[in-house]
Amino acid sequence: MLSSAAFCPHPPLSVPAIGQANLAALATTLNSFQKLNLELLALKPDTLILISPQHQKKSAQLIINSAPQYLGSLENFGDLATKIEFSSDPDLLSALQKTDQQLKNGMNFIFEAEPALDYGATIPLYHLAKNLIGVKLLVLYPPADAPLSYNLELGKILQKVLKNSEKKIALIASGDLSHKLSEDSPVGVSPRAKEFDHTLIQMLKHKKIAELIALDPALSIEAEECALGPLTLLLGILYRVPYAPKVLSYEHPFGIGYLTMKMELK
Repeated sequence: MLSSAAFCPHPPLSVPAIGQANLAALATTLNSFQKLNLELLALKPDTLILISPQHQKKSAQLIINSAPQYLGSLENFGDLATKIEFSSDPDLLSALQKTDQQLKNGMNFIFEAEPALDYGATIPLYHLAKNLIGVKLLVLYPPADAPLSYNLELGKILQKVLKNSEKKIALIASGDLSHKLSEDSPVGVSPRAKEFDHTLIQMLKHKKIAELIALDPALSIEAEECALGPLTLLLGILYRVPYAPKVLSYEHPFGIGYLTMKMELK
């Protein structure tokens, strides 16, 4: 059963060993992470489903990481100490494989066993899954450059599997908004970056899903975001599920938009 859902960013500087003196600039986001972590500790979910946009392989289909064990590391950022480990959920994985065998019209899943987690998965899990004992994990990667409407439909397919499970399932979609909000950005500045972030946040707050999936692709490309893929997959999973969107925080230090939002299931 679907028990909780949230969207959060994945800033490497939010990890103490990497951020160090920069942690203060992320205080609002870190506070939101702590709130979500406390809620998950109270919920005690059986399984976390993490949706990450940072898969290295550009696939036109949904990738489901079928590794029996996951290991997250931030060595690429110079942090040799921070590591996280999880076991996969074989029951949910089996249910998804059975569903995949029944799919038609090219909407099949790709199952790939990749024990090493990318930072788009590792960083949210480092914060949100802290002290969660015995929780299982399943990691999903939305299609690269697929129409947002396609992601939404994929989410609806996933919903059927997840709602039929007796396990308490917590959904976490990971992504950053525009990477071009100020001169501090490592990839430059765009005059449309703030427009993208404001537009997306308003659409999420007011559940304007039809408008969101019709968002001008040129705007998202200009903003250089990595949020829409995970978000639309998450929104598809929540299709017709009663929920109240709640913005926990939004800030943009370092020129990158960091939104943390909870979808309070009713």
